[in-house]
Amino acid sequence: MEIINYHLDEKLHLPKNYLSVFQDLSFAMFDIETTGLNPEYSQVILIGILYVQEERIAIRQLFCTHRNEEKILLETFQNEIKNFDMLLSYNGDTFDIPFLNKRFQYHHIPCKIESYKNFDLLRFVRKQKEILNLQDCKLKSVEKSLGIHRKDILSGKESVELYNLFENNRNSHLKKLILLHNYDDLYYFSKCLEILDKVNLEEFLPSIPIIISIDAEKKCYVTKWAIQNHALLVQGFYPPSTRNYNHREYGLGFHFKFHHKTQSFEATIPLYKGSLSTGLSCLYINLNDFSFCHQTKSKEYQVPDHLVILKEGKKEKKLEIWHFMISFLRYILSGF
Repeated sequence: MEIINYHLDEKLHLPKNYLSVFQDLSFAMFDIETTGLNPEYSQVILIGILYVQEERIAIRQLFCTHRNEEKILLETFQNEIKNFDMLLSYNGDTFDIPFLNKRFQYHHIPCKIESYKNFDLLRFVRKQKEILNLQDCKLKSVEKSLGIHRKDILSGKESVELYNLFENNRNSHLKKLILLHNYDDLYYFSKCLEILDKVNLEEFLPSIPIIISIDAEKKCYVTKWAIQNHALLVQGFYPPSTRNYNHREYGLGFHFKFHHKTQSFEATIPLYKGSLSTGLSCLYINLNDFSFCHQTKSKEYQVPDHLVILKEGKKEKKLEIWHFMISFLRYILSGF
């Protein structure tokens, strides 16, 4: 197996929406090349990783000179990504991650990539397709909408065919084409992050994974947040927890459960019903019910400072919910 490193004299531009949510998180973008689409009998032969090193773009490619080196490649990749808070991919939730996990399992490698640690840009694009004015959700279409026109003419299928030829004749030109295809996919994928600023922050939040820094080292992964039955429901995972027992906590304004075996949690926060001066109904929280400090981000309502509107009529106030979740989970999980 070969490791090829590239250090670009170029900063990675991160869009405003991205920085609003993920600024303090380390991340790696990744893309895999395989010998086929079925992980039962196909192998991973190349993984590209893009990350920021000393404020510059760095790309690392893990390349199997023969498909029987797959186990070494997977073990190396496992070690490469373990210290990143988040992964970024395109269609990773559906293809890359399930494929990798199946191959980890095949080689008896004790690793599983959790989808809640992955930001799949394709999911965002699908949810916002109409706003983004895209004909389809292919990465090439996203690139085109942003004015990106790359020279790479290889398809994924053609890359597989080239690898089969390379295994037989070790032609260096074939290897260069395979590596370039993966490199370009990663490099231009990083440019496509610009599309995140094509929507406002309120529309951005429901389309992305929510990852909250509890402190400088510990991260919490929220997998579900929604208002149901006049309550705010929050579910997720907290892998850094050292607790070896289940935990329940009740306060005036919440119910919280932590399951140590799965490192998962769920919180239910009952909401008050009210009416606004506009005549619309609303759901809100009373900050006096909680023993931590939190300030509303919205100034659009003439209500006392200790009341935070989370739903107006049928519209959930995603930005307010997100800010409150951060305060609430930092308060609850800081002792775990």
